[in-house]
Amino acid sequence: MTEQYKKFYDFFKGQGFEPLDDTSYPLLRIYRGYSLLQEMSAVMFIVWHYNYFGLYKVIHGYLCSVFFYEGKDIYFTIHAPEKPERPLAAIVGILADLCRKSGLPTLQIKFVEERFLPEYKPLGPTNIVYSDDNSEYAYKVSDLLDLSGPVNYYKRKRVKKIAAMADISLRPITAENIRLCAEIETEWCAYQDCAYCESFTGCEKKAIEAFFDLFDEKIHKGLFLYLGEKPIGYIICEKISEKLGVLYFGKVNIQDGFVYLIYMMFKEHLTDVEYMNISEDMGHQGLRRFKRLLSAYELWRKYIVTFDVKDMKQWK
Repeated sequence: MTEQYKKFYDFFKGQGFEPLDDTSYPLLRIYRGYSLLQEMSAVMFIVWHYNYFGLYKVIHGYLCSVFFYEGKDIYFTIHAPEKPERPLAAIVGILADLCRKSGLPTLQIKFVEERFLPEYKPLGPTNIVYSDDNSEYAYKVSDLLDLSGPVNYYKRKRVKKIAAMADISLRPITAENIRLCAEIETEWCAYQDCAYCESFTGCEKKAIEAFFDLFDEKIHKGLFLYLGEKPIGYIICEKISEKLGVLYFGKVNIQDGFVYLIYMMFKEHLTDVEYMNISEDMGHQGLRRFKRLLSAYELWRKYIVTFDVKDMKQWK
C-alpha cells in the first residue's frame, strides 16, 4: 500500500472500520440478498481482499466498506439491511462527512445497480457513470438450456461436441477434492501472459485458493470435467435466491469445454433459479465474444455514483 493510501486507511481504521478478510465472511453473508451483482457478493468481497485492502463498518444496519485498490480512486460500497433503520440519505451523509474529514474531495460509491439509482439521484450526486466493460452478463436459465434454433447454434455445437467425446465425465466438487481446482488453474496459467491477465482484476489463482476455506457443499455447487481420469476443468456456482444464481469461478483446459460445463451445471443442479450472472467482461475482447455468443443475455448495468463533499450543507 502506498503512503498516500495508508494515510486514508489509518484514518478510517481510527473511525471504527475493521479489516475485510475471511473472518468477515459470516457477516457479509447476512447481506447476500441485497444485490443482484456478482461483484457485491460475500464470496467476491473475501476472495479478492488480498488485492484491495478493504475495511468495513456497520452503520445503522448498513454494511459500509471502503477500498484502497492500487491505481484506482478510493471507493465505497453500501449494502442495505433487509429493514433499514435509517434512510440511505443518512448513511451517504455520514460517509460524506468522514470523507471530508479525511481529506478526500469526493465520496465515490460503486457499484450501484440501476434499480437503486432513484435512491441516490435526489441526494445530489456530482456524477453518475457506467461502462459496458463493468456491467454484468445475466442469462435466463431457460435460455441457457435452450439448444434449438439458429440463435443457439454456437452453444448447441459446442455442447454436443464435448458431450460426444470419449471418456468425458462430470464429478461433483467436494470439500475433499476442491483443491484440484488449483491444479487446473496452474495448467491454464502456463499458457497465459501473467502481467496481462493480472492487469484486469488480479491473480484469479490466488482468489480461488482463498475460496477453498469458504467452500460449503450445502451452499456452493461445483463440477469437475474429467477426460479419463484427468481433471481438465471446473465450475463453481451459488444459488443466491430464487431469482439468481452466480458463477464465481471456472476454467477448462480444452476448447469449448466451458460452454459445456455451464450448460450442465444449470441443467443438472441449478434449474430452480431464474437468472445466472457470470459477471463482467472488463473490456476483454475474448471474454466479451464468449459471453455474448453463449446465449441470449441481459447486460445488468452497474454505476459509479460520486458526490462532492467539500460543501456539507446539502447533508444537513
